[in-house]
Order: sequence, then structure tokens, then C-alpha cells
Amino acid sequence: MYDEQSMDSLLDDRLRIHMNPNGSDELSLQRDDFYASAYPQSPQLLLRQHNFKLKVYYSNVGNCVQCNKRIRFAVASLRCRDCPLRCHTDCCSQLTVNCIPQPLVSTKRGHLSDFVPRAAPMVPALIVHCVTEIEARGLEQEGLYRVSSTREKVKRLRHKLLRGKATPHLGDKDTHTLCCCVKEFLRSLERPLIPMYHRRDFVLATQQTDPLAAEEPLYLAMVDLPQSHRDTLAFLMLHWQRIAQSPAVKMSINNIAVIFAPTLFDDVDLNLSNIVLWQQVLRVLLLQSPGFWAQFLEVEPLLPACSLDDEEWKRENYHSPSWQSVKTYFRSMVNLAD
Repeated sequence: MYDEQSMDSLLDDRLRIHMNPNGSDELSLQRDDFYASAYPQSPQLLLRQHNFKLKVYYSNVGNCVQCNKRIRFAVASLRCRDCPLRCHTDCCSQLTVNCIPQPLVSTKRGHLSDFVPRAAPMVPALIVHCVTEIEARGLEQEGLYRVSSTREKVKRLRHKLLRGKATPHLGDKDTHTLCCCVKEFLRSLERPLIPMYHRRDFVLATQQTDPLAAEEPLYLAMVDLPQSHRDTLAFLMLHWQRIAQSPAVKMSINNIAVIFAPTLFDDVDLNLSNIVLWQQVLRVLLLQSPGFWAQFLEVEPLLPACSLDDEEWKRENYHSPSWQSVKTYFRSMVNLAD
């Protein structure tokens, strides 16, 4: 369908592209060293850069995550190797969606570690995508995390982010729906973001009168947390600090502490004294410098989950004895049905 001239013009004559000889619908690149220059990513600071590959789809794969326009049939587009993101080749330079690798094991349990990528920073994709969109459009909007949204919208958005086959476009979602989705996700965890057996360390660390004196014991308390809890807490602290610094939002540190203290600690015995204590702890956490929280969000290189890609795995295992037995079983079932 594509001749050599049209495919070369797709990359501004800097890349030479040809169809794979093995018959797959992917496009192979002869000069990978020019790939990054051909598709520069957004200048916005992302947690992790995308690892794109060119791919031609011969089925309906949905819309571009950036412009929300449909990815056309049999037209070359970009897909990230590490996360379920798809976009047009022209939208790559304006891309503002972070690359969040998918978890190794997809389960329906409610532990935070079930939703985080396999490499640091271990922050769930739902939180990263919602927070990125909130900060892009909502820092001049009053009432973030105070104004509620409809339960049906929050449920639908949460299902797309957790169970969808591709990263959804969030540019048309209401910011209050995004905020409610973050709060609902934190409430649904089986273990709160600051587990019960780590609360004493945070209470002792935040009892210091000087915020600088509390930095060292607070660092030790953060190190003792599971990595998924530590990275997610640091990411949310930076987000809430940016919200508190925006005068248009009208959300002070005290207001954020009042809203999120019961969610982060989720005490079984929610009496007035415990709520006041957790609010005080959260206020001290929010008063720490952004550099203190940024040190927990260093990006680790992503190791491949398997050395063979899908096509190589099929070629290696299609004629294996176990796969042959599966094919024989289904053929026998078809013959019996006839």
C-alpha cells in the first residue's frame, strides 16, 4: 500500500522504512540513531521518556492520546514499547503524557504494589496521568479536590485508566472528575498510603518544632516505607505543594491536610484526636522542601521483561510439544462438534 517514496517522506527523508520481511505489520528502521531526532518528544519534563516504535494497524485501535483523533486504518503511527500509549507521528512533539510501564502482573486486588510499574518511580499510572492533566489545566481553577463530581463519571474514568487497553485521552475530562478519581483510588486501597505499622515513625519525626530538624528522622521514616508507597507519597506531596502555591485554587496547606489526612492514614478508630494528629503530621510533610521529595523520584532504567518479542516468541514456541498438544485438543473438539 505504501511505496518507498511515500514512506520516506513520512520521516522527512531522514529515515528509510520498509515492511518487515517476516510479514508482521510493524515497520523496521534501518537507522535507529536518527530515530530520536526524527521524533522529538515534548520539552516538558516527563518522569520517563517514551520508547516509540512505528506500527501500522489494520484494525480499529482507538484514538490518539494527544489530539483524541482517530488513528486511521493502515497509516503509520507511534506506539510505546513500555506503556500502552498510541499517538500520531505528528503529535509526538507535543506529547505531554508520561510513560508509565505496565505492572508485571495484572490483578484486581487493592494493594498499591499491584498498580505500579516494575521500575522506579513506582507511581500508579492513574495517579500520574490524572495529576499531569490537573496541573496542566486546573492550577487556575478554584476548588480543586473540594468540588465533587458525579459518581458515574469517576467510576467510568477509573475503569479506563485501570483496565483500558490503551492510555486514554484526558484533555476533555473535567478537572474535578480527575481530582475525585485520585481520591477514590487512594480510598480503595487495602492498605493506606502510610501503613499502620509506619505511623509511629512519622509521628515522632513530625513532632520536632523546627521543620529542618524533622528532615533527618522523616527521611529515615520514608526509607522504611515500601517503595511503591514511598514513591507515590513523594509524587503526591510535590503535586499538593504546587496546588497550595497557586493563589487561584485557594487551597492552603491546612485545607489539603484536612481533606487528605483521613485518606492517607485511614485509621480504623477515626476519633477527633486521631484526625487532628494526622492533620498535623500531613502539614509538616507538606512544609518540607520540594527537593526533599524529589530525591525519592529518581528514574531507574527499565529492564526488558523478556528478551524475546512477541513475534520471536511465536516462532520459538509455535511448534513446541505443549503448543502442538493444545492445537490437537481443539481440533478434536471441533471434530466432535461436527
